[in-house]
Amino acid sequence: MYNRQKSIGFIAALILLISVQARASDVSSTVVNAIETGNFAIGIGSTVNLKSNDPNISGPAVFIGSTVKPDGTNSYQMYLNTKSKTVYYIQPENFTRLNPVKQQKVLDSYEQAGGTCSAYAINNFLQQTNLTGFEGSGELQKAVSTEEGRTNLLADAINEYYLTTSHQYSLKGIMNKYGKKFGFSCNKLQTDSFEKASALILSHVKLGLPVIVSFSIGPAMAKSPFALEIYDQPNGELDNRLWIPRKTGERNSGGHSITAVGSFEANKKTYLVMIDSDWSEPRVWDMEAFLHDPKTALNEMEFITCE
Repeated sequence: MYNRQKSIGFIAALILLISVQARASDVSSTVVNAIETGNFAIGIGSTVNLKSNDPNISGPAVFIGSTVKPDGTNSYQMYLNTKSKTVYYIQPENFTRLNPVKQQKVLDSYEQAGGTCSAYAINNFLQQTNLTGFEGSGELQKAVSTEEGRTNLLADAINEYYLTTSHQYSLKGIMNKYGKKFGFSCNKLQTDSFEKASALILSHVKLGLPVIVSFSIGPAMAKSPFALEIYDQPNGELDNRLWIPRKTGERNSGGHSITAVGSFEANKKTYLVMIDSDWSEPRVWDMEAFLHDPKTALNEMEFITCE
């Protein structure tokens, strides 16, 4: 009797394993309209058709980035299912085959430790710049090519932003210091014009260039415009809260800095792909809702670009 129960249990486990393995590599992606972005043939905003045994992700979708960990390891491909209004983070092993065409890379960031978001935004900007294929002096590629180099770069960003008195809390000053070493120059925009702010962001991310976005937050978090889910994982739903700029008159609850890396259109609206070090996985902003609200304290924001 005991052996028979063991056999039944083994067979059940084997069937479960086979079914999981079958599902784990059942996703395919066909490009419908590729948008070239910088050095990437398939950029953020390209439309695709996903096919899977899972009806929740099958159908028209928008490609919003192929995420890469700081050490260069592929982590997720991000797709917005336009029907379910869900952003799915799909691991490479879930695909029947990976698209050989060069897809736009987005950093899968370290989660920040403590209140160090601005230093992480600087670090994320530099690592994302490297992912775009930027060459410059060649020193940036060297700095991020080893674990020691990446650790030193993050530690240096924390030191520069929070401890070095000559340009403490000055994003532009710090970025220009890095620019002298890595081979770029930076500019800062502060404006109360949504048109100017959005034009700056979109003109850069459409070329694959990141933008640091810094702002003061209010007392409450906003909700993501889309549900967020890691595909084929138990309890795969992700935290859908976001820190966004405070409204004029709201209590100033501190500063926050993140990095814009891409944009896409869906439902006749423009969305931004953001690296926010409060989470490792990139997030999505509704650009109009978060920046064009007449109550948004847009004049408090800083936008840092480098070329």
